[in-house]
Amino acid sequence: MLREWVSRLLISIRKEHGIDKQHNIKMKNLVTYEQFIFEAQFGSTKVVIFPGRFQPFHNGHIAALKKCHDIFRLPVVPVQILSKTDKSPFDDGLLMSIGQAVSKEFKWMAGYSLYPPGLKTVVPQMVKYLRAQYNFEPVGMGCGSDRLKAYEPQIKYLNSEKSDVPVSEPFRLEICDERAPGGPSGTKVREAILAGDQKLFEEMTPKSVHKFYKDLKKQLG
Repeated sequence: MLREWVSRLLISIRKEHGIDKQHNIKMKNLVTYEQFIFEAQFGSTKVVIFPGRFQPFHNGHIAALKKCHDIFRLPVVPVQILSKTDKSPFDDGLLMSIGQAVSKEFKWMAGYSLYPPGLKTVVPQMVKYLRAQYNFEPVGMGCGSDRLKAYEPQIKYLNSEKSDVPVSEPFRLEICDERAPGGPSGTKVREAILAGDQKLFEEMTPKSVHKFYKDLKKQLG
């Protein structure tokens, strides 16, 4: 880890130059520099990420995202993943507009990210991307129970010394399922749109998504 490496460097400097208690000011400056180097590697806002397809966002998604916030007590960033095998029925521009609107509706969301399709959909790469693009510092991730086994090895790697993506603190993974029996799903929402049932669509989606009904219907054909 970077902090350990810098700490070892400071110890070697201390020994080489005979720095002792009489040189506290010099050491204080070195420690401050160490902290500067360490903190410069990470984003300024701690967040939790929640990857998903969100086509479109519905109330089941919002419940899971809120549970994620309640567990971590940190702002949540939904990361929209575009499938490489199943083409999205909606274009990127519409998905981004909906995601941004949703993130503004709920104050416990720090933002929204439409993950670039050219990047690997692995957790270390997501952490790296959110740091560079938004200055966020992901320290944990929520997921459904059906995705736990897929993500666990990635989190283990991210927290290991082998990782090429340093973490500011041990990265956590939590199950955030919040599915009500018979509750909304992406398929049900799309079916309601295709059937022209705007009332049912609005019952299953957050208010910020309602204004996109016509656009969604048009793109579904």
